[in-house]
Amino acid sequence: MMVLNILGVAVIFIVTAYVGYFSTKKVKSFNDFTLAGNRLSKLEVGLSMAATEFGGSSLIGAMAFCYTVGIAGAWWDWSAVPAFILLGIFFAGKIKLPGMVTVTDFLEKRYNRQTKVIASVMHLLAIITQLSTQFLVGAVALHGVLGVPQHIGLIATVLFVLLYTMGGGMIAVVNTDIVQFVMIMATLAIALPISLSKAGGFSGLAASLPAEFLSFGNIELKTVLSWGLFCIFTYATSQHYIQRIFAAKDKATARFAFVFTGAAYFVYGLAIAIIGVCIVVLLPGLEDPNMGYALFIRNYIPAGIAGLVLGGIFAASMSTASSMLLAASVLFINDIYEPVMHKHKGASDRQSLRAIRIITVAVCVSSITISFFLDNIIRIMYLGGLFYSTAVFFPLAAGLVWKRATAPAAFCSILASVAVGLVAEFFLAGKPGILGLPSNILAALVSIIVLIAVSLSTPKPSAQQIDFLSETGS
Repeated sequence: MMVLNILGVAVIFIVTAYVGYFSTKKVKSFNDFTLAGNRLSKLEVGLSMAATEFGGSSLIGAMAFCYTVGIAGAWWDWSAVPAFILLGIFFAGKIKLPGMVTVTDFLEKRYNRQTKVIASVMHLLAIITQLSTQFLVGAVALHGVLGVPQHIGLIATVLFVLLYTMGGGMIAVVNTDIVQFVMIMATLAIALPISLSKAGGFSGLAASLPAEFLSFGNIELKTVLSWGLFCIFTYATSQHYIQRIFAAKDKATARFAFVFTGAAYFVYGLAIAIIGVCIVVLLPGLEDPNMGYALFIRNYIPAGIAGLVLGGIFAASMSTASSMLLAASVLFINDIYEPVMHKHKGASDRQSLRAIRIITVAVCVSSITISFFLDNIIRIMYLGGLFYSTAVFFPLAAGLVWKRATAPAAFCSILASVAVGLVAEFFLAGKPGILGLPSNILAALVSIIVLIAVSLSTPKPSAQQIDFLSETGS
């Protein structure tokens, strides 16, 4: 049985490795590595973005959450649905502007370099922290199904993702994402009916679990709203999403990627929630809910097929990890390395490619270090978004639609949002009244107030800071 499971996992790895290796041959320039030559089609960018989002937090993290709170844990994934669709309709076309590689390029053009630098540093820290959760998912799966020590699984997962990302950049990430999206959805289609059958169907769940455990109202509305805001802030400001907008061949393609991912998320989130509550019946009393899906695979999925389903977990973690890894590397090279090099003698295309591959390794080392110390997947993702996405969202959004927004206002808004968000998260949680609101809601309110107040009390932006918004993206 163990041999069959190993063979099942091997199939997933071999297919992904082949696609990743084939993709490296297409990288001829720095633009190919970072933006796939700005020529991604609807199918490529849509499946790639969905695979990127269907990662460790939305799979293992959400399933563990449903194991703890019941089927209402589906709201962790479902809160992404309106965020993706709204951003696809109102945002993706606006932010697709020519000549931009990173989301922070916009902040420099619209405001100033200081705003870009602080946002870049914060974004790098957030990505490195959140990337650790994706590596952790692969390690947990290997440990639960094959008994591989978690630290060994962690290193193996990192090395595999590192090799194809470092070799093929955006082209490799997108091509492997497409394969991984199919793997993720196919393995859930296998796991869902098996889990329901073993748990006695919906009638068996109703007989075995308390009524509130099968209620979608088992989570407070303010929490769901907080998650929805978290999703909007994250998807509108994170490089691994925005990078696909810039790489899309046109604005319609960029919009499609967001809307497609939002629609697919509804089905995906429901499947995750049902499997999560089935595991409660099949494997009650788990000390570590993060192990629930892996243990379900080992105990209830037939040998061989279990290896393929385990491969689906890897597909989820690898697709997100490779996107985050590439995003962090591109941010560092585009926002920090190249500006410094151009001040001196300039960096050639070949030097930039070499540098970005070195930085890719450095990001991996930082993330794997964090993975050894943190294990609450959803909390890590939330905190990462809190100290970057929440802080940057309103300066970014205001910069697109409000001509009066100024550089000092954007800078002060970011700093104030981070400070209030972290204080609220660690010191004000549970307090009565407005101070007890979720930390990202408080941080967002402060961000808006500071942005408006400082903008109205400082000189208007220059024409150069406004006129580029009318440029037509390819």
